[in-house]
Amino acid sequence: MLKKFLGRIFMCLMICIFLSSCGSQEKSKEVSSKSDNGKYNAYINLNNYLTGWLSLNMQSYFNDFGFEEEITIKEKFRKKEFEGAAVTPIVEGAFKDVEKALEYTTKEPSYGLADDSMKELCPKVKEVLNTINEIDNYYSSKSFLEDDFAKGKELHKKIYNEYSECVILTEKFFYDFDLIAEEKKKESLEALKKKDMMIRYYAMDIVTKAQDIDNAFYNAEISDDNILDYDVSKYKEYYDPLIEGIDKFREYVKDDERLKKEGLNNTPFLDKFKFDLKYMEGSANNIMEILTTKDTSGKSNAKGSVRPNEKSITIRDFSTKVSSLVDSYNNLIR
Repeated sequence: MLKKFLGRIFMCLMICIFLSSCGSQEKSKEVSSKSDNGKYNAYINLNNYLTGWLSLNMQSYFNDFGFEEEITIKEKFRKKEFEGAAVTPIVEGAFKDVEKALEYTTKEPSYGLADDSMKELCPKVKEVLNTINEIDNYYSSKSFLEDDFAKGKELHKKIYNEYSECVILTEKFFYDFDLIAEEKKKESLEALKKKDMMIRYYAMDIVTKAQDIDNAFYNAEISDDNILDYDVSKYKEYYDPLIEGIDKFREYVKDDERLKKEGLNNTPFLDKFKFDLKYMEGSANNIMEILTTKDTSGKSNAKGSVRPNEKSITIRDFSTKVSSLVDSYNNLIR
């Protein structure tokens, strides 16, 4: 269960919603929209923390100590000279984000089953975060050298069981919230287009279309091992609109006046988004070339390929690049 979940963590990343200012005649609507978006983004932020950074932290821990309930102790942890870390400690901000999401579960608007799922999830997340800090204290103080891993075995069993429950609850929340997220994305795209915020519109459009490709591969059970089983014409249905959106974004982002109008002229996150976009596009181009040529040797001459003439892990590489793009987008619109 844990290995399966950790192997597809980036599939569950979601995008935040940008709230633009409204006219004075729409003041009550603006207040309602702020409340709605505040709750929505609080849920998104916690979801992305759990399925992004926290999952990577847990994957690193379980890679070292085993994916089973009983601990596997590697030789490197038996040495007095060991100066590494078993886990990355949890900062106070993470606990605050959990509390914030939990507070929103009783606030309007109601998200139905997603509110119930979040109420159930938050206490378990806090347990996991506290146990991670226990594990960090135990290994960073080298207490395992004194008790021959007695407490380490207890902590491993504890984090294994707590995190296994957290994984189930995280997936439940994701699926309960997914329909709301999809509707929010549509509403946000429509609002951005109506306000002629086309840089923001195409940035969001690109991320959404990249996630659609990622989901299509996952739902078809396509991986690097069987990539040639995927129909190139089906991929083209996703790929062409993605490239069209990327071209439009690059056209609009050249306009300095538009950048200023959309509040993007002074943000350092725009360059990061463009950087991650380039790498995601290159990965998408590599996949198109592989599906077209039926050549999986790893040598690529695809336009925009970011790793020409190198063997690449195509589907996994694309998923990772999409994850980075989602993260850049969420930073861009904050």
